[in-house]
Amino acid sequence: TLQSSVKKMNDLLARLSPSAARAADPPRPVAVHALAETIAGSKGRQHPVRVSGDAALVAKVDPAGLEQALGHLVQNAIEASPAGAPVDIHVFESGGDVAVEVIDRGHGMSVAFVRDRLFQPFVSTKETGFGIGAHEARALILAMGGRLDVESGEGEGTRFTLYLPAAADRAAAYYERMRA
Repeated sequence: TLQSSVKKMNDLLARLSPSAARAADPPRPVAVHALAETIAGSKGRQHPVRVSGDAALVAKVDPAGLEQALGHLVQNAIEASPAGAPVDIHVFESGGDVAVEVIDRGHGMSVAFVRDRLFQPFVSTKETGFGIGAHEARALILAMGGRLDVESGEGEGTRFTLYLPAAADRAAAYYERMRA
């Protein structure tokens, strides 16, 4: 509806406003697999989302920032995917970092689009997209000391891989989960 479109646009403008820059929470241990399962549970109502990998891995990040970034990437993957084709989230260790892949089986993106336009605000390959999800996800991940890579090919789908600083103490995340 027109009203919901206006609300979405106002929310988007508020998020992009320089005065709206969200102060990152201090980094804490986050059980990444558990967070991925939470996101999959909420997004899975609209599209199948599967989570796999190492449930014991813990990143030291801004929890709200990671939830927002991962949520954007999963939502983008859902929107790019054919109905019924699951989006996969895979958590694993890579070179001392905690890595998280978000994989879709959508139409993919050209090398030129990934290189030149993907992380620009207001640029999208989707007809109904605002072009802000990947841009904001990347900014949040970089602010946490992480990295975001993308592999995509036209007709092949897309794989975003987040690399996050690992927490030294896995037990801290266990206790954090128990308090929640």
